[in-house]
Amino acid sequence: MKRILFFLGSLFMGSAWAYAGGFVQPDQSASGAGVANAYVATADDASALAYNPAGIAWQSGISVTAGFRMNWRDSSVVLPAGTAPNDGNETSIGYIYASRMPHDGRLGVGVGISPLYKANNDWGTAFPGTAGITKLMIDHATLDVIYAINSDLAFAVGSDWYITRATLSQGTTTFQGNDLTSFGGHASLLWKPIPAWSTGLMFRSGSSVSISGQANDTLSFKLPDEVTAGIAHDFADVWRLEADVKWTRWSALKNLNVTGTSAQLNPLDLRDTVTVMTGLTWTWRQNSQLRAGYAYDQGANRSASFNPVIADQDGHRISLGAGGDAYGVHMDLAYTYTYFTDQAVTGTYAGTYRDRKQAVNFSVSKTFD
Repeated sequence: MKRILFFLGSLFMGSAWAYAGGFVQPDQSASGAGVANAYVATADDASALAYNPAGIAWQSGISVTAGFRMNWRDSSVVLPAGTAPNDGNETSIGYIYASRMPHDGRLGVGVGISPLYKANNDWGTAFPGTAGITKLMIDHATLDVIYAINSDLAFAVGSDWYITRATLSQGTTTFQGNDLTSFGGHASLLWKPIPAWSTGLMFRSGSSVSISGQANDTLSFKLPDEVTAGIAHDFADVWRLEADVKWTRWSALKNLNVTGTSAQLNPLDLRDTVTVMTGLTWTWRQNSQLRAGYAYDQGANRSASFNPVIADQDGHRISLGAGGDAYGVHMDLAYTYTYFTDQAVTGTYAGTYRDRKQAVNFSVSKTFD
């Protein structure tokens, strides 16, 4: 077990720019990814800290979940002169969560760290001089306090710490910097009003990020607010069906402009989006699950004002997953495939954009009594 945790920790610390598509990273664990992240009403391992920390109230003892995700992407734009690739590459990422809920206690705590926002786009081949490299990596550290009001209702409040690194290039102009001073907050609840039913609600506030580069260069932007609500129902004690809806306030992200000596203009005209997620879990024997899910992700970019620095298009995501106990731990594995609708764009970055993504997500969980 120590070797597994050491490997996962090393992978996380060594992660570079990853998951190069739209900005937000939906897959925060293998168990959540297996049901297309329809998980806010039933999160039942330590990764609840990412989906709905109130779920920790039903996890007695010390719970730990650690894992990694491997990503692949095929992204390009069709121009009158031919097809030009998005040269931003993909690497693996890692995450870890830990919580403690005393037996017969009401008050619990949890901590976790995972990549929450990432972009890695390189459109220099398609639009030399105007759209170059955009690398944004924002890791998210969370600290939560969970309170169980009774056996049916719990809520949680927590703080968010965003650790940001950025590289933006246009032609010969390059900006690099990092920010360790961005904070936000979140609140959630999980309620089981009647047997076999559960509902969840999660709100996360945005945060203002300000990155200082060389000389007087500055990159400032606003992360979006998010609200996720879901309902789940158990059938015959072996099937669980959940449906979630998430609203994201992308209109808060006005631009990715760099001011100062190495000034760059990256105007954005993003719309607020809605994501609909559904997931089905079959517990075919004790502590063993098979999962499947589907999600529709509304793209934030508008066709008339599309800016490929944040290439976020309408997407359809399907997922398959499985979990079970082995070697004294619980292991989860998930595969996701996202098909993005081809988007015909007019204006400065005119063309037809194509995007496909695949990911394999693996995690290990352990509960200590």
